[in-house]
This record gives sequence, C-alpha cells and structure tokens, in this order.
Amino acid sequence: MNDISNTPQRSNTTLWLLLASFLVPAILAYGYYFFGDRPSVASNGQLIIPVVDIETLKLKDPLGEGITREDLTPKWRMYYFAGANCDSECKSSLYNMRQVNLALGKNADRVEHAIVHLFTPQNEFMKYIEAEHPKVIRVYSSSENTLELMKDSNSTSFIYLVDPQGNIMMKFPDTVNAKLILKDINKLLKISRIG
Repeated sequence: MNDISNTPQRSNTTLWLLLASFLVPAILAYGYYFFGDRPSVASNGQLIIPVVDIETLKLKDPLGEGITREDLTPKWRMYYFAGANCDSECKSSLYNMRQVNLALGKNADRVEHAIVHLFTPQNEFMKYIEAEHPKVIRVYSSSENTLELMKDSNSTSFIYLVDPQGNIMMKFPDTVNAKLILKDINKLLKISRIG
C-alpha cells in the first residue's frame, strides 16, 4: 500500500507566474487603451473642407511668370495675403509666420513662409519686407483668384497652411497666438511622411 503523504506535492506557483506573465500585460494594455492618456486631436486652425488647390490662385513670381504646383518646392508653406500696404495686423502675421518657422528648430527646413501680393505693394511695404523679412517668399495673385478660397469668409486675414502637394488645407485667423500655429504645424510634421 502506497503512502500518499510521502508523494512529493507539485507547486502551483510556476503555473500562476506563467499565467500572470500573459494576463497582466493584456490587462494593462486594455486599461491604457480605454482609460489612458490620449493626445488631443483638436486643432487650433480651421480645416478647409474641401481643400483648395494652390493652382486656383494662379500664382506668379515677381517677374510675372506663372507658378504651377510642380514649380513649388515639396514643403509645407504658410501663406499670408497682403494688399498694397501692410497694416499692424499684416505686420503681426508676417512676424508670427517668421517666428513659427524659427521655432520649428530641426523641422524649420520643412516649412516655408510666403506673402501673396494681391495688389502691387507700395514702396513703404517693400522697404519693410526687405528690412524685416528678407527671406520670405514673395508671389503675386489677384483678389479674383481667391474667390474659391474665401467662399466661407469675407476676408483673407488669415495665415493659410498649404501641404507639400499644393493643397490649401488649414487657416489661422491673424489674431491667433503664434504658439498655437506652431503646435498644429508640429503635429502635422510629426505624422507627415512628405515635405
């Protein structure tokens, strides 16, 4: 007759540790997915839906030559539409675009900023650009060419963001804080594989 008390008992500790090594990560992942920290998907700019093709603006260079999408560098761009003069809002927007570009740091070469002149700029405006914004890209268009872009607003007093494929896809009021523009552009650059 066998004595049961002399039979070695198996420990369930190994089994429980093995089971826990599978269950604990799954439970933690589930909890993080449903209750964890989620990045904000809200943007500070206004999305333009549907996007507007940059070619509808019929841009021209300072020599009057037409600029097509293919002529543009494959980068993100901020555009500001200016009249013959540059008032305080205009100067603030140009300053903000320049500062955003500088604040992008290592991504600064992925974004350009440009002025779209809707009228021939006066001498004082030209001197201001040469003194304060010598690196800004200058292109020309006309107010008639902005009708599609402006259909939902009665003003071009926005900083417009154009993706590397030539789609005008977001706008920021000229009163918006430059840090908020920077935040949105950084988000886009982080997820973008182009530009």
